[in-house]
Amino acid sequence: MRTMGYDFNIEVRNLSLKEYTVFDYLRGYNCIFLDSGRSCIKILCQLIKNKEILAPAFSCFSVIYGFTEGVKPVFYAVNDDFSIDFEDLESKITKNTAAIYITNYFGHFLSDEDAEKINKIKKEYNLIVIEDNTQSLFSGELKVGDYALSSIRKWFPVPDGGVIYSDNSLSTIDLRGLVKDSKQCDKLYPQILKAMVVKDMLDFPVSKIADLFSQVEEQLNNYADNGEIFLMNDFTQFIYRCNSVPPMIKKRQDNERYLRTLIDSPYLRQAIPVREKNECPFNMPMYCTHRDEMWNYLVEKFSIYPSVLWRSYLYDPVNKIGATSRMGKEIISFPIDQRYGKEDMEYMAEAINSFRI
Repeated sequence: MRTMGYDFNIEVRNLSLKEYTVFDYLRGYNCIFLDSGRSCIKILCQLIKNKEILAPAFSCFSVIYGFTEGVKPVFYAVNDDFSIDFEDLESKITKNTAAIYITNYFGHFLSDEDAEKINKIKKEYNLIVIEDNTQSLFSGELKVGDYALSSIRKWFPVPDGGVIYSDNSLSTIDLRGLVKDSKQCDKLYPQILKAMVVKDMLDFPVSKIADLFSQVEEQLNNYADNGEIFLMNDFTQFIYRCNSVPPMIKKRQDNERYLRTLIDSPYLRQAIPVREKNECPFNMPMYCTHRDEMWNYLVEKFSIYPSVLWRSYLYDPVNKIGATSRMGKEIISFPIDQRYGKEDMEYMAEAINSFRI
């Protein structure tokens, strides 16, 4: 059965230890491994208690509502090429501003010019810079951040996993009382079930698997809203050690590069027109003039589940800032990760190109 997108499946029968895993990739940094990116945000809030943090308006639910009590997010505009609206950002710096939160989107880092501007602002106002590299962890080293975080579970077939990493010491961060009993591991059941369905080992509707993932995600959001934070689970650490980084990067680069040559749709334009040589794409984002109609078409006719990152037009208080609302209505992200190869890209491109209004 061919199905593309949505959460990873886990084939537990094929797990074996690999060389150069994510732990090797991050070896040069000081690291704290937690259960999720949201937990990373909450932990980093220890550094900016009772202060304001400037954060991008185009963000996921976990970022917009993820800061702990006592830390006030103030949102700045992001342009539709994912660059920072510096005029808007600087207008929102006050005497209570303690940090700037930067997101590197879809595997694409800030330009060197923008990084210089951030460094200048950081020094002028004595601010902490936090980089969210959930979508860009494997595109290179830290760009401007004093601290960085990533929800690394988004990159591999694992149930949980987030990391805080930095060139600076993390010894002042308080981890007392945290345990490894993460509810993120509730995703194991649908992930294993999906693997069995994809391999035709089980007759189970694909749409029902998507429903299972949605139910688990809703439960995880509920526990996260209660402020619970966990360390990375031991079983998850083992699975990470069964996934090598270099072939994952190459597969994503090859898939996106090939898919770009195949897509020919009047409703789409590239959100990142040019990739830097060493960038590792998270997925392939495009602007779509009929996004929701295309999404429904691909799901219902081809079992292709593109990501929608994010429906920010639904989120107060960011939906009226800059291009946030339009981006949330138009961006669609096609799966190009290591699960897929050349034939999958051809299948997906044919489906995309066949869509008509």
